[in-house]
Amino acid sequence: MPVNSTVLFGTPHTAIASLIRARIDASISTRVVTGFATLGGLAAIETPIRANPNKLKTLVVGAATYPAFQALDELIVAGVSQSNLRVHLGHTSFTGGRRHPFVRYHPMLHSKIYYMDMPGDAACVFVGSHNLTSFALGGLNGEASVLLEGPAADVEFCKVRQHIDALEREAAPYSQALKEAYAWWSRQYFDGMGVEIGLPHDWTTVRTILIFTTAPERRKPKVGDHIYFEIPYGIQIERLRTEVHVFVFDALPSSPWEALARLSSAKESFTGEASGADNEQGNVEVVADWQVERTPQPVLRSLPNGRHRPLTPSDKQQVRAKVVSLNVTQWDYAFEREKTGWDPAFGPDSEVLRQDHGNDEPFAKALGADREKAPWRLVANLRPRTGPAKEADEQALELAKPESGAYVIVALRRRPIRDQPIEQRDDK
Repeated sequence: MPVNSTVLFGTPHTAIASLIRARIDASISTRVVTGFATLGGLAAIETPIRANPNKLKTLVVGAATYPAFQALDELIVAGVSQSNLRVHLGHTSFTGGRRHPFVRYHPMLHSKIYYMDMPGDAACVFVGSHNLTSFALGGLNGEASVLLEGPAADVEFCKVRQHIDALEREAAPYSQALKEAYAWWSRQYFDGMGVEIGLPHDWTTVRTILIFTTAPERRKPKVGDHIYFEIPYGIQIERLRTEVHVFVFDALPSSPWEALARLSSAKESFTGEASGADNEQGNVEVVADWQVERTPQPVLRSLPNGRHRPLTPSDKQQVRAKVVSLNVTQWDYAFEREKTGWDPAFGPDSEVLRQDHGNDEPFAKALGADREKAPWRLVANLRPRTGPAKEADEQALELAKPESGAYVIVALRRRPIRDQPIEQRDDK
């Protein structure tokens, strides 16, 4: 008799909780391994276990919430043998730091296996991405698993049992006295993951004008030279405090975003300071050594006589910058002012996801009443949540963002690019 396989994703995955419960109910014995468990996830499969506690021969949990560990205590009271419950604490390493002496974001158990020995020397197993959580088993997460069914003696089921045995040996026996410790260890992992995400907090709010250009001439700007260029009318420039970063490419990238991604490949770069700006196109002639031509694409050209008579359009302003360095420090640039957060944006036909628990009252109760008040909608994008303050020249700045297509743009914030690992900085 061959092993039959069924792939569970898309619509079928919304019914996986009921599929697992049905298999547990019909099984002779059940073994479960999960990377993460919550109260709602345990509630999704506990009904047949409570009806016959001796069926649960193995439950290995990698990380869990404190209420989930309390639910394990309730299973023990219901008759599940405590010796069959284990906690896999993963691996860690010492950092040598004082604040966090060990690595919090560490290798952890990530297997998700629901194995059942069935009557007639048969077996079935769900192998895949479904953790023991309400979102996963209730059909709210995007998940995929494979259901294998066939003779228990088949080599594939032997491999699954060997994997469960190995994890069981690695895991610590569950202790009711250590619930708080287990939950604390789980939190350490997730806090460490938050650091690993690396959301930067070292932005400096300072305006920087970025110029992406080509330069066909062999001669190069030198320290003390002045470069003339134009930016959209109305953008505020603070003289002597606004830096200008010029990046010269052999061939201009196809977009400003591509140029930002390829800054390290620029053949030359210069740092300048804004030495003058005229928002009213009042300079009939400017003193400069170089100019950035506007069309068809920016080109840096020398001005042999040190004079330039610009024909400035009414929607542009005139700017001069003095070269102070023949390179540019590596920066990460941001083109919006600092956000207080981000809000989800929904499409006009946003997919609505509902969770149907049928008559499974414990499962629905474990999710919490608040989660049942509204359907879940597919998030199409994220939009910035800003505070009440706005840039005075916000409308003009829209014309100097990368998405505008302009190669002379204005960053509102910047941060130095560091190579030091984030977790290392946090642990010291």
